[in-house]
Parts: sequence; structure tokens; C-alpha cells
Amino acid sequence: MLKLSATFENSLGKVHRWSFNEPNRDLTGIEVQEHLEKLSELELFEKEGVRLFTQVTSAKLIEVIETPLF
Repeated sequence: MLKLSATFENSLGKVHRWSFNEPNRDLTGIEVQEHLEKLSELELFEKEGVRLFTQVTSAKLIEVIETPLF
């Protein structure tokens, strides 16, 4: 399984993390950054008056490999 893990700064300047399972493997890092920046510009996500995604600060792909033991 592949997961995209992104870190954003919220409107209070604190870290807010977001992840997405099975992202498009064909996108380049620049394309992913552009999409995450667009997400922050939409101003859709807020909790108790705090915007959760004001600026994307980093993103990484995480590959999970499961190995059954028994």
C-alpha cells in the first residue's frame, strides 16, 4: 500500500498533518505540491475557528509492506 503524507501549517502556525491512501503514482513531486497548494487555497477545512491547511510545508510517499508472520 502507498500513502501520501502531507504536512501543513494551520492558521495558528501549528503543524497539521493529512494523509491519502493510494495516490496517483504518475504525478511528479512538483505536481503533488501544486495540488496540495490548491487544497490550502480553497479554505474548506476549519475546526473551532482555526483554518487547518493554510500552507503546505512538506509531503512524502510512504510505502507499507505487510509480511504475514503466521
